[in-house]
Amino acid sequence: MIGPGAAVKTAESLRIVDVHAHIYVSAYLDLVAKVGLVRPRLASPNDPAFRFGADDEAATSRRIELMDAAGVGVQVLSPTLAPYLAEEATAVRAASLLNDRHAAVVARHPGRLASFASLPLPHVNLALDELRRGLDVLGMAGVTMHCSCRAVSIADERFDPVFQELNRRKAVLFLHPCVNGLCSALINDWNLAAPAGTLFEDTAVALHLMIKNIPARYPDIKIIIPHLGGGLAMMLERLDNQLPLAAPGLAARPSELARRFWYDTGSHGSRAALTCAVQAFGADRLLPGSDFPVLLEFEEYGAAFSHIRHSGLADSEVVQILHRNIVRILPDA
Repeated sequence: MIGPGAAVKTAESLRIVDVHAHIYVSAYLDLVAKVGLVRPRLASPNDPAFRFGADDEAATSRRIELMDAAGVGVQVLSPTLAPYLAEEATAVRAASLLNDRHAAVVARHPGRLASFASLPLPHVNLALDELRRGLDVLGMAGVTMHCSCRAVSIADERFDPVFQELNRRKAVLFLHPCVNGLCSALINDWNLAAPAGTLFEDTAVALHLMIKNIPARYPDIKIIIPHLGGGLAMMLERLDNQLPLAAPGLAARPSELARRFWYDTGSHGSRAALTCAVQAFGADRLLPGSDFPVLLEFEEYGAAFSHIRHSGLADSEVVQILHRNIVRILPDA
């Protein structure tokens, strides 16, 4: 289990730590489906990846076999569907069930699996209670939040108490798209929520966090934006010129604020996206991420990391991305 207090290891002694890996908790998916929160494509046993991503022991054993073959030492688990429900009691029940199940799977495989805690948002006080339980009682590696909560950006002021607590704890915050197409008909009516809308969400949440000066106000949170930040890496020069005009009061240039985030490498093997992210953010801001088991339909698990090795980056950059950076935010991984 990844938690505070362990000695820092040298990067060379570590295998890969995959910060972007999912698990499908059947009892949780059944519960939230009863109140209308369901994503059939990712929640169905008919999904080719489900046999590796389910929370039963057989699937977990298959997961670890793939990890071994790919040279992955640890996966940090998170859900694809957050417990963001209008009714307080149901939201708390769902988040508790999800976190308890994650913790149980992790406990059966110490040193191989870890988990991010999920929160029953938008109920901030209850979310703070579950945050503390997840980190202090269940020993989770950090917290996960979706890019938005019930059509409200997580950068909105109502969620400031959560950021305050994460900052006080110097915690890791892993962000993930909702696959809601930014609530836009121009995305959803064209069936683009999953193919492209997720990257738009990644980009939008980074911009929202910048506009609210979250990286400057809460500098001790280690915020991970998935999928190499969506399209953010290609926008920094434009943002440096134009975002201060649209959002006066930025704490720093957008390009500087962007380099205070971390980014996982899940990108369907795009060499162009990886190279752009290294040039824009620096190899020292990237972390290994696979989006397991979602991409198993398209490629072998190990390809998520061999793409990096064969990307044309300098050897030192490859080692930094695959091994060294994680020690800075999860030192006991």
